[in-house]
Amino acid sequence: MTVHTAGVLPPDRPVGHLFELAGWTTGVTRLAEVAVVIGGIEANLHVAECPTAPEGAVQWRARPSSPVPMGTNLVVVHGPDRTVALTQCAVEVGRLPGEDPLWLGELESPDAAKVALGNVVYVCGWALLNGRAPSLVEVLVEGGGTVRARTRLPREDVPVEFPGFGEAAISGWEARVPVDLAAGEERTLSVRVRYRTEGQGEYLSPSRTFTLRNPAADQEDAELADELAAETARAMTRVHAVTDPRHVLVYTHSLGLGGGQLWLQQLLEGMVKDHGWKASLVSETDGPLRADCAELGIPVHVTTHYRHSTVPNYEGHVAELARFAKCSGAGVALVNTLGGFVPADAAKRAGLPTAWVIHESFSLPDFAYQNWGALSPPPAVWARWESTLAEVDMLLFVADATREMFLPYSKPERCRTVRYGTPMWKHGGRTRPEVRRQARNSLGFTDDDVVLVNIGVAESRKGQGPLISAMERVRERHPEARLSIVGLHPSPYGLALEDTVKRAGLEKAVHLVPVQRDPTPWLYSADIFVNSSDIESLPRSILEAVCCGVPVAATDVFGAREMIVDGETGWLFETNDVDALTATLLRVLDTKPARRKEMARAAHRKLADWLDPAGYAREYSEILTELAARGRTTTGGDLVR
Repeated sequence: MTVHTAGVLPPDRPVGHLFELAGWTTGVTRLAEVAVVIGGIEANLHVAECPTAPEGAVQWRARPSSPVPMGTNLVVVHGPDRTVALTQCAVEVGRLPGEDPLWLGELESPDAAKVALGNVVYVCGWALLNGRAPSLVEVLVEGGGTVRARTRLPREDVPVEFPGFGEAAISGWEARVPVDLAAGEERTLSVRVRYRTEGQGEYLSPSRTFTLRNPAADQEDAELADELAAETARAMTRVHAVTDPRHVLVYTHSLGLGGGQLWLQQLLEGMVKDHGWKASLVSETDGPLRADCAELGIPVHVTTHYRHSTVPNYEGHVAELARFAKCSGAGVALVNTLGGFVPADAAKRAGLPTAWVIHESFSLPDFAYQNWGALSPPPAVWARWESTLAEVDMLLFVADATREMFLPYSKPERCRTVRYGTPMWKHGGRTRPEVRRQARNSLGFTDDDVVLVNIGVAESRKGQGPLISAMERVRERHPEARLSIVGLHPSPYGLALEDTVKRAGLEKAVHLVPVQRDPTPWLYSADIFVNSSDIESLPRSILEAVCCGVPVAATDVFGAREMIVDGETGWLFETNDVDALTATLLRVLDTKPARRKEMARAAHRKLADWLDPAGYAREYSEILTELAARGRTTTGGDLVR
């Protein structure tokens, strides 16, 4: 009977994710009769000397077929009978104090072997720092500065290759870095990426050079745009319609449920019911808010998308919308969202005084890249975008910081901030105890639970992924904390959030709630409201929380910092930094409930003057009335009798 024995030479210090172990096996003649499993991962074997091997043993080195996670991992050696372990030992995957953290990852874009096109560098990849997604990823692009990447993005491929890493499924990250590169210019640039987690250290990637080329403008495109615009202008002279100065033609991007859409719906309700306006509406996409328009007597016309990538498509759509505007009978136009520059252009060509509401706090190159890609819209269309921003009668913003961003495209006197309110202003900065108690009971919260609430459609810019990661660490000090994220829908990001909660074992602490048309029960139940978005203008959800007397912790972005004063009326933290988010949540939870209530009351006092939605409906009515009158004076439009 053959006796099989085995031995492993364990390392005398922690090893990295990929390593080799020396060992030996007796009673076998071929390496194929030996199997080594490390941390549940089958190892690849090759013949190599082992100093401790007895005479006649088959000597080998074992290397895991894929990286091994951090921590203590069991090494098991089998002989020909795979059911019996010949020997086993433990190996520690980690690092000694003062050493760099263990890093796994890939910088996938930009590709050094390919020319990147446009004037925005898209940088993306995935990373695991000491086995987990890093808390902060910073992208350093020559000529574009340093940009914090958006992290905790879903990756279906990484966990397939690295199944033992719990956060592999959310190890993705991305950043868009605008570079000042003129049309027709090409430049060789460099990019580096810094990964960091507090207490774990940081890893700085090697520098990668790549070429960025911004294609030259097509002169034929520019000539065609001018030619088609002239045809539209001639067509407009043949259209004669009686206009009503109290009729507003509204252009928007969607009738679905969302912040910008609900803002517009409440505005229209106030203008129609309280200020006697007649309205017509054009939308890029249909949705449930069409029914709300019908109740207000607002006819809806659904058109095609605004994201045109050719000059003929753009000019053709502008011509159609301009004719529609001219025949609508409206005396003034209101355009909703930055992406609505097609209808804004159309309204101006139809001769309508136009107000354009810009909610988005994205730079133009960044917004264009997200919606059109690297090469769209073409330069001739881009020129129309910028000229329309310059030509419209009024650019309206919900936050001063967004207004400042767009001042270079217009004139100060044409740029105005009109902050919106919310119907929840009626709560007066408090939730009655009986309402709070009923809401918490209905949602399953106990008196001992400290309830954190986040409201917003689940998407990467809303930062729900980092918020869940922060909760994992927060619960170690505050097991009474429970988080409700209201806004889940079956997108890849939403599915990744569900997977993150499950892998972290947070099912009892983090509740993912589908999109709600009325999220007030969660606000009534909340002890703390958290806004974790990495870009916002004036988050409505913060206003709603303030109206309900809920203290707010929010990312320090644009309009959020105009509402919240850190340490006085709430708490602010840096964007795209899980460590900063975690520290702030701990800071909030460590604050006594009485002090949190004081800060919530202070926030309400600070914002009280403009929380009533009747205020912004009145202000918009005044602005549009003035524009309509100005337009009739300059164009000699027909009066309605």
